[in-house]
Amino acid sequence: MPAPDALWILAVRLAGAFHFVTLTFACFTPIPPDWDKNLAALPPIHRRFAIAQNFSIGATIAVLGLFSLVFAPTLVAGAPLARALCGATALFWGGRLCVLPWLNVRPVLTTPLLRLGYALLLTQCTLYAAAYAWLALR
Repeated sequence: MPAPDALWILAVRLAGAFHFVTLTFACFTPIPPDWDKNLAALPPIHRRFAIAQNFSIGATIAVLGLFSLVFAPTLVAGAPLARALCGATALFWGGRLCVLPWLNVRPVLTTPLLRLGYALLLTQCTLYAAAYAWLALR
């Protein structure tokens, strides 16, 4: 049986890869519907804020995924900086878990595939928040 740390390293690397899967799906998921039309109706400054926020969230997911892929052994080893990064990652995904229901997207999840994707996203947020928090606190 592999050592527990070896399993954690594999899990962190898989989580890193799935950060990029999530990012890819986010680029092609039409939520909310008519995003471009709705943005066009906003004043330019509000439109730029919405676009900048989406870019910032995407960049954060990409960076956390990259760190998880490249530095998995270091994150699992538990040096203070690694624990801080794991804590920040847990906070990010825990924050997403809190914010997503508040966004009230359920009315626009009109297909079984969209509903499944949303459930998987909530599951991902829960697992990542818990796992990275455990790595930060162990």
